Amino acid sequence: MPKTRLRLTLVASLAALSTPAHAEWMDGNQLHDTCATPAPLDRAMCLSYVIGVLDGLRYLPQPPVTPKGATAGQVRDVVAKYLIDHPEMRDQQARILVRAAVASAWPELQPKPAQKPKPRIKKR
Repeated sequence: MPKTRLRLTLVASLAALSTPAHAEWMDGNQLHDTCATPAPLDRAMCLSYVIGVLDGLRYLPQPPVTPKGATAGQVRDVVAKYLIDHPEMRDQQARILVRAAVASAWPELQPKPAQKPKPRIKKR
């Protein structure tokens, strides 16, 4: 029996090593399923994901902005509602949808895109 267990462990380990790594771990459908459930563990996972994405985006030149008094739970609820209201977008990466949800909920707080300087026309 121990040899069988060792073989199964070895096969499982090799299978895990041969599984390709993905740059994106969650899409909008998965995030929706996680955020829409009443299960406390799933709701906590949704909250952790949303806040983790926002923490990761804050170092961008123009990160998404939430109101100063907004709680993590409120931001999670904004994302969950956005996913309900936009089922056609759920095939996108979840991190993109988190950003879109925040921008949609608080458009007046979002940084304006930097304008490119106009090229100078050289006079001859």
